[in-house]
Amino acid sequence: MREETLLTPEWVTQKATFLDWDSQPSLFKHYPHFCYRTPLSAHPSLQWLMETRCITSHQIVAHKPYYRLNVPSAGNLHPIEIYVQIRNIAGLLSGLYHLEVVTQELVLIAEIGVAGIEPYLGLEQRFTGCIVMLSIVPFRSSWKYGLRAWRYLYLDLGHQIGALSSSVRHFGLNLTKMFTQDTDALNRVMGMGEDERIVAVYGVGEGSMRLVKRLEDPLMSVQPTNYTIKERLLAENIKKVALYNDIPNSIVWDDFVTFNNTRRSARGFNPNVMGDKAIVELMEVKAPSSLEIVPILLQAHTMQLGSYRNKECTVSGNFNSDVVHLLLDQRFISGSNMVLLIYAVDFRAHSHIDAGIYAQEIYTMCAFLGVGCSGIGAFYDNESFRWSNKPLLYAVAIGGK
Repeated sequence: MREETLLTPEWVTQKATFLDWDSQPSLFKHYPHFCYRTPLSAHPSLQWLMETRCITSHQIVAHKPYYRLNVPSAGNLHPIEIYVQIRNIAGLLSGLYHLEVVTQELVLIAEIGVAGIEPYLGLEQRFTGCIVMLSIVPFRSSWKYGLRAWRYLYLDLGHQIGALSSSVRHFGLNLTKMFTQDTDALNRVMGMGEDERIVAVYGVGEGSMRLVKRLEDPLMSVQPTNYTIKERLLAENIKKVALYNDIPNSIVWDDFVTFNNTRRSARGFNPNVMGDKAIVELMEVKAPSSLEIVPILLQAHTMQLGSYRNKECTVSGNFNSDVVHLLLDQRFISGSNMVLLIYAVDFRAHSHIDAGIYAQEIYTMCAFLGVGCSGIGAFYDNESFRWSNKPLLYAVAIGGK
């Protein structure tokens, strides 16, 4: 999908057209009002789930609700949904639930007993606790970005998986890998149509000795948006992607809840207030082996400006205007201290997820250091080879605030 999703100066100029925001598809999935609901705040043992995906601010923009979440999303379009199978948690019916993020409620889709989704994940025994399923809703992104949305969907998913991992670890729990060779069957039984697809599954709990039967009847089917326009090539390529189940090696943060609920993408920087020590600490954040990180230092107190490898400046120079141009001439980037360019060994969906997970850790580290950052998925692809011979997936601009 790299060639089909390239950005060039010519393409950007041709596509710079008016976008009718009144035609934006609905952002969040809502199950019918008659479904049983319970607030997450009433279940302290599930605080990790409440912090995994939550609204951090809400305002009205152009007469429409405008939400910010604890995870960044390209265009603030939020194409992720979360479902949870719950077994044997005090105060909750065992069942399959949807996380309604706006109200922070669990919505019961169906009760379960001896049958469940475990057999779809290769399990013969019941899993006690939670099985968390993350889905993507492609049209929420493709409505604005066309085929380029393929990249943003998986970057957004990576951010969400990173937040899940950080939250689970903060509350002293662990993620369990879940996998299936038949994602289509899992989607069918969960009531998914062609407009939504489960792309990652994790367990938070433990296995048991009790046998489980296969849930045979599909759950109720609810559309994830109020309307949709199908993009055949996008759908075909998403269907080819295997379920993601790598577990991030997230840092455990004492102040995770504070960082999580105050996360913002910076739209301006004050480079004079960011120290060189913070720059070095950010360069030390470990990335997955699937990625290559190229820091470009744009402004600093004593450090050499230029591109870095392993905290060493390999090409010195002032590349501020070059990097700003690479990132579609977004002028606010010129005030940043550093831009991390995130390249991949292989251009594929799972590498984009890895990039989102790494960027989510950078966001949290920036919150810890008291500096701002902004993830940027739009850039001139072919011009990015100046800094590496690998494909560029993502960039993060970082600076004082």
